[in-house]
Amino acid sequence: MSSDDTPLDGCHCCEGQAEPGVVYNAPGLSALSWRIDTQPGFYQRMLARLPLWHVPGVPADAPRPLAALRTREPDDAAIALVDASACVADVLTFYQERIANEGFLRTATERRSVLELARAVGYELRPGVAASVHLVFTVEDATGAPGICTIAAGAPVQSVPPQGKLPQVFETSESIVARAEWNALQARQTRPADMAVLEVDGKPRLAMLYPEGSLASETAGLHPGVSSGNLFRLDPGLAVEPTVDALDVARVYLSDQASGIQAGELLLFVGKNGSQLRHLVLRALEVEDEPALRRVRIELEQLPDPVTPAAPPLLHWAVPILSFSFGGYAQAQVESVPFTSSALGSTIASKSWKENELQAMIAIQGWSSLQLVQAITGSLKPPVKPVAPEAGAFSFSQRLGFFGHNAPKWGSLPATNTKEPVYTSGWDDGDPLSAGGSLSASRRIWTDSQGTSNLASTVLPPCHALLERPVPKLAPGSWMVFDAPSENATAYPLFDAREISRADYGLSARATALRLADGSGQPRSTTPSEDFLFRDTTAHVASRRQPLAELPIESPVEAGSKRIELTTMVLGLAHGQPLAFVGPRYDLPGVDAAEIALLDEVVHGAGRSVLVLQQPLTYSYVREDLLIHANVVRATHGESVQEMLGNGDAKEPFQRFTLRKPPTTHLTAASASGVKSTLELRVNGLLWTEQPSLYGAAPDDHVYTTRIDNEARMEVLFGDGRSGARLPSGQMNVQARYRSGIGPDGEVAARTLTMLRAMPLGLRGVSNPLPASGAQGPEQLDDARRNAPLTLLAFERVVSLSDYQDFARAFPGIGKARADLAWVDGSSRVLLSVAGATGGAPGDEVMDNLRQAIADLSDPSQPFVLGASVLRYFRCTARIAIDPRYEADTVLAACRTKLQWAFGFDARDLAQSVTAAELLALLHQVPGVVAVDLDVLQPYGESTAADSDLQVVPAFGGRWDSAAKAMRPAELMLLNPAALELSEAAL
Repeated sequence: MSSDDTPLDGCHCCEGQAEPGVVYNAPGLSALSWRIDTQPGFYQRMLARLPLWHVPGVPADAPRPLAALRTREPDDAAIALVDASACVADVLTFYQERIANEGFLRTATERRSVLELARAVGYELRPGVAASVHLVFTVEDATGAPGICTIAAGAPVQSVPPQGKLPQVFETSESIVARAEWNALQARQTRPADMAVLEVDGKPRLAMLYPEGSLASETAGLHPGVSSGNLFRLDPGLAVEPTVDALDVARVYLSDQASGIQAGELLLFVGKNGSQLRHLVLRALEVEDEPALRRVRIELEQLPDPVTPAAPPLLHWAVPILSFSFGGYAQAQVESVPFTSSALGSTIASKSWKENELQAMIAIQGWSSLQLVQAITGSLKPPVKPVAPEAGAFSFSQRLGFFGHNAPKWGSLPATNTKEPVYTSGWDDGDPLSAGGSLSASRRIWTDSQGTSNLASTVLPPCHALLERPVPKLAPGSWMVFDAPSENATAYPLFDAREISRADYGLSARATALRLADGSGQPRSTTPSEDFLFRDTTAHVASRRQPLAELPIESPVEAGSKRIELTTMVLGLAHGQPLAFVGPRYDLPGVDAAEIALLDEVVHGAGRSVLVLQQPLTYSYVREDLLIHANVVRATHGESVQEMLGNGDAKEPFQRFTLRKPPTTHLTAASASGVKSTLELRVNGLLWTEQPSLYGAAPDDHVYTTRIDNEARMEVLFGDGRSGARLPSGQMNVQARYRSGIGPDGEVAARTLTMLRAMPLGLRGVSNPLPASGAQGPEQLDDARRNAPLTLLAFERVVSLSDYQDFARAFPGIGKARADLAWVDGSSRVLLSVAGATGGAPGDEVMDNLRQAIADLSDPSQPFVLGASVLRYFRCTARIAIDPRYEADTVLAACRTKLQWAFGFDARDLAQSVTAAELLALLHQVPGVVAVDLDVLQPYGESTAADSDLQVVPAFGGRWDSAAKAMRPAELMLLNPAALELSEAAL
């Protein structure tokens, strides 16, 4: 009995034959559908065909052998066999589909598949590129050390790894001769104290001179725009500007060579302008040694109004302070020059020299470079004979009174002495005069007791005044200061001084007769007009010139500087030599910076050297802490390996060998491929040449080609005697030298490459001031899919705008690239912006090689500018409503992860802006998110709260800055993880 719910064919033997589905793939899919069916479909079709099957060769109307098989139970042997066959078909079609996907570049998932597909169009997956870094070597400078060390190319230096990492080995790219004097050069720390005597309203003032306009107009004691004709400089040898700003000072710094100055002493400041002299006498109120700065600080008596600052303000000089001017360089001379202080001063120190000319001069004269530097900087200079000073700062070693200051009162003399022919007139105020009346004031130092001028005396040698006692060795031309309570201190130059016997004022003693000089140094023929009284006037004599201490240069070594003056003379630096600038940044206190700059030339003069750089500095440095290292050499990641590959066999064509220590190091190169292998292969001691392919090689060409398999092992392939020579037979006659190590592991941090495998004699240590950069691992699948077709588009030429972008993007060491076109001065210019493969800026070597490779392959008439992209960040704050069935913390963590991935380096392109719609769409893709309230979307660190409701955070492409006449590279906008704030919102 049956019912409607029970099928009549419970055995399913009456079912019709199921047809396989039609396989169709739309364009652009990431995976192909290739299977005609799966196990259930195969199983059903085979069951349907069982009663229809007939024996081949038998008439069609013959009975079908399986028509009587009515059972469809799975435990039946026949049905079980059908089931097993369906499983086999399922497995076969699964792998058939996988194989079909591996046959297309877009859908392949295995690296080996992509590798072989790329080879079909002549493209080899990039092996990666090794990181590079600049190493700074320090030469031992202790007494007795050689002071020089030769470091050969290939010298290994090993890193000190952080926890969980392996040490990495770098090797120097070239040899270098390191010198102790190049260990740590310093920018010039001090500048001359440009001081002058300035007359204001007829009164002399001591002033410090500054470039015009460098001081604020409200600065106390400022005299702006003073003409040089009104200035009397203490050091007339300094460069003279037409107009300067002068600032009154009440503090001076003398060199630490100044000694014996005590508080209360008088100091004389003499300025000179042409042949004219002006002087100013000031009293030292406070004297303090500052040994750390190698100077003596002296506080001077305060000047009248305007109020004078105690010390000059600190200035940030807008231009470098150079000891000499560029231009008019000296040339080497064949004539013999004696190695003496005077000859070196006139021949070397007083002239400007370029490095090559000075080196030629040293070679011609047969001098020692080290002794020349020592002589120029003063360590070998003989003592200079004193020269009569004219301008400068002076102190005095002796202080004494004038003859007669201790004379008895005229009225106390015996009566016989107050009459003719002895002292008919007195000498003190109120004493009687022989002509009648009385003195209204005491006698002056310029006369004798009876009022006769010393110059007119018939009993004295020519003189103006007499000191109370003999003072030996008063040098002609020296300065004297006469000081009295009733008269301002006045300075006089000395013409000559002699010791005499003198009887006057009722006294008889040995005295010193002083003869004053005029402004031209000749004897003064007139008596000074100053009223110095003989009893209360003090003479300050035996002047000593006190060198002014150079003032510290407070301004930084500015970003953009190309000329750096050093503290001393440094010889031997060459054009193109790398220099490492290391020190704290001036604009970011507490942040250290380092950079490498190439030397253009060195100019010597005035005992110092000036470094002229090929490109300006990137950062501003604190001057006193900046160190310039010249023992610098480039090094690349990878450890050298010497390996015997095996025996050559002339009977075997296309003989192959595999290097045993992968990965083989490849270095960046200025070529279409962008890399070069470090493999050197020798057969019977002869070097063979690597070629991209053996195709086209002559039968006797000693060439080979290499392939890198999916496990990064390099295979070496030789010719067959028609395409390249066969290997000659021999025992272990195939030798290889290569380096092992590549990829991001080589991007070690700064100051970690400190272990020398072998310490050469005279070397103290090594370090890397900058982290290693420019590395890239073996090419990944997505990169290979994108880069392989580019070889068919560009054919190793760069013409169109997309060619620039595609070539740069495929270049090893480059992760992202963008080309923009700009019109500059009526012509087009390609602006190419690139980012490094690991997210940072590409290394200098990668940039240089990319620039050169494009120049070789592009149109010379089409200018292009290459620059590193600019990283910018944005911040995001959002409140998320979460489905109560989900854990809030889990959903928020998933949202954070998704945003960090979507807006990370790998997922974003140059000049790709960020939109609020994109953020909302991504957050809504996270399971458990019900709604999103985006509160803040703004550039990080660039906008205020008023910009929090932005719908788009733009990232700009490359553009030309007409004002700066420079490229502004494209921007890469990324999410700052620290500025991502996600919180739960109530439903």
